[in-house]
Amino acid sequence: MPKRISFLLFIVLIISFLNVNAQDIYEPNKVKVDQIVIDGVLSPGEWENATEVIIDFEVNPGNNIPAKSETKGYISYSDTYLFIAFYAKGDPNNIRASVRSRDDFGMIGDDFVLVRFDTYADGRNNFLLLSNPFGSQLDARATNALTDEERYDVSFNLDYKTEGKIVEDGYQVEFKIPFSSIPFPSGKNQTWNFNLTRQYFKGGNTIDTRSQPFDRTNTCQVCQTSDLLVLKDIVFEGRIELLPFIAGSQSGERFKRNGVLKYNKFKPNAGLGLNLDLNKNSSLELTLNPDFSQVEADVSQIDINSSYALEYPERRPFFNRGTDIVKFTSGAFYSRSINNPLVSSKLLSQGKKSRIYFLSALDQNSPYQIAGEDRSYFGQGGRSLINVFRYQRLINKNTRLGLISTNRYYNGGGYGNLIGTDGWFLFAKNWRLTYEILGNFNKEPQANWIDSDDQISERSVRLNEDRYKGSALYLQLYRNTKNWKSYFFLRNISPEYQANVGFVVKNNRRWLTLYHEYQNFFNKRGLQFFNLGTKADINYTFDNNLKNISLDGIFSIKTYFNTELSYTYDWDIFKNYLGVNYKYLGKSELNFKTSPNELFSLTLRMTFGKDLAYNEQIPEVGKEFTLYAMPMLQLGNKVNISPSIRYARLKNLENNLDYFNGYISRFSVRYQFNNFLNIRLVSEYNAFTERFFVQPLIQWNPNPSTVFYVGGNQNSIEDFNDEFYSPFRIDKTQFFLKFQYLIGL
Repeated sequence: MPKRISFLLFIVLIISFLNVNAQDIYEPNKVKVDQIVIDGVLSPGEWENATEVIIDFEVNPGNNIPAKSETKGYISYSDTYLFIAFYAKGDPNNIRASVRSRDDFGMIGDDFVLVRFDTYADGRNNFLLLSNPFGSQLDARATNALTDEERYDVSFNLDYKTEGKIVEDGYQVEFKIPFSSIPFPSGKNQTWNFNLTRQYFKGGNTIDTRSQPFDRTNTCQVCQTSDLLVLKDIVFEGRIELLPFIAGSQSGERFKRNGVLKYNKFKPNAGLGLNLDLNKNSSLELTLNPDFSQVEADVSQIDINSSYALEYPERRPFFNRGTDIVKFTSGAFYSRSINNPLVSSKLLSQGKKSRIYFLSALDQNSPYQIAGEDRSYFGQGGRSLINVFRYQRLINKNTRLGLISTNRYYNGGGYGNLIGTDGWFLFAKNWRLTYEILGNFNKEPQANWIDSDDQISERSVRLNEDRYKGSALYLQLYRNTKNWKSYFFLRNISPEYQANVGFVVKNNRRWLTLYHEYQNFFNKRGLQFFNLGTKADINYTFDNNLKNISLDGIFSIKTYFNTELSYTYDWDIFKNYLGVNYKYLGKSELNFKTSPNELFSLTLRMTFGKDLAYNEQIPEVGKEFTLYAMPMLQLGNKVNISPSIRYARLKNLENNLDYFNGYISRFSVRYQFNNFLNIRLVSEYNAFTERFFVQPLIQWNPNPSTVFYVGGNQNSIEDFNDEFYSPFRIDKTQFFLKFQYLIGL
């Protein structure tokens, strides 16, 4: 081959390589802060000097094919704000959207546009700012994880403004984002990684488009936010924010069956929060007598056949800020273990190469949890002092190392300390390795918080000043290609491993998991995606006793009408529980989720097969059936109705009698006046405890920190129930209100 032709081929190959791995660079023009009016309308001349970004790649179900619907983004900025606009073309009659309150998770079923930032350009996380066509907001933080449930933290909050309008050929949305609300490195000149996204629906199916391609084979999803946004001479305005609140409640109770409700005196309450930017990378938060009560009651979970404590999501804003750095596979830190702090402080520093998180709190009502081999134990204690320190070093984009230390000191004696290290390594785009190594040393208080005669490692579960010293190792190797996903997961948890500021309910196990899955994206209306996989587990105790051998078969598809269907068969070939051996316990789980249009969506989950009656005195094998069903109706743009039922039954195989049989039904209706104001009614009946509650609530929430609500909890009490007495009555009542207002200084 002539040298000239060889040289030209070499140049072509180099250019092709550069094109595949190129980053688009956007350098928007600077404008005056009042030039752009955030009203959801791209007025003539308003965005004419803005930098244009084309959203031209369909990444789902198509694999980086040309986008079929036209979407353009526009970017400008001033000294203190970033302005972004979207013009999403399409038939306005086919747009799915409703007026929603901030961070309404149902918004992911709407048409929406999304700004994705990696401000440190290192793949540690992405900040996601989302708006639907009505300007309703949802923001989140994305980290690198195996599943969407672990990847997205929707409790994360940024303060930004959006407005949206539906127009004759689609819809338009405008964003105004203060630089002061976004974490980024120090300096007036910034280069961030970013991209823009649009979601819409066609033929009942979800279509995702982006301004840059997406590599399905890459194990690091957040690393693929890589287009460059160049900003010059921006001004950092340090925040000093005060967050005072006033609140109050009044409760009443019926002390006998036919008695009247007797009310206590009105109980006022007040507190103060302070958020101070020490510099662009560091902030300090202080709270005095914080009110961490939740606006809406947690959805009750069925725990009648669980031998371990159940975990609930964190909803309190103070604890959610910065939590991606203290998120562990092992549950080394669990913010809801800090129950009712009198005072709390948090230092958060996010530099270019390192991150620091330090939290301290004085908890007035300390939960106490003990992990065991087959059961966990829970009690409620008194005051405790809590400290959490976390440090993470970013060696480079592919390597991170960290340290964690937590301790809890109980009033009257006793403590729990935990220390550990972790690492994250991206060997290539297809391979990722993570580890966590943790150790604890504890001394129990002398207390009556747990009433049990059980023993762990020949020690009583009762709190009598015993000392514990344990360790845990979590090692995971993950591989991802276009059609194959695999991981190897090793958990080595000693019998005395505990986490007094975490959520650890199982120990004494050497647990190995192997997972392998085939997946394919067909990009057909009737079969958009399907996968077929298997998972194998083997578990030994530290005494080398076989604990469990299980094999799972997994299958899922995505098909017509935005429908996802998955099936898992969980076959416990061998299981040891409380020293008794069981064999060949098979159970099926079927999941069905569909959202064919804006009006209606449905989620179903069903399990059936064999399982143990874990809380019987002598556990036996039973026939299990569970059902979770939640239809959701969207009536117009403002009314949402979402009933649900959780049903569970376990029958004796020999005599067909029930070990348990019951349900929890829940009903929620919401009227959304606008993006900030709503009224809702939540009710729930628990047939296992024969208790009923109803909670009306009016809420105004114009930004993540300012909130006003007034409502109540009306409850029935189990003690008054019998077969002639309805549970749908009021035996205990509470009225409450709160006004919290963000003051910027």
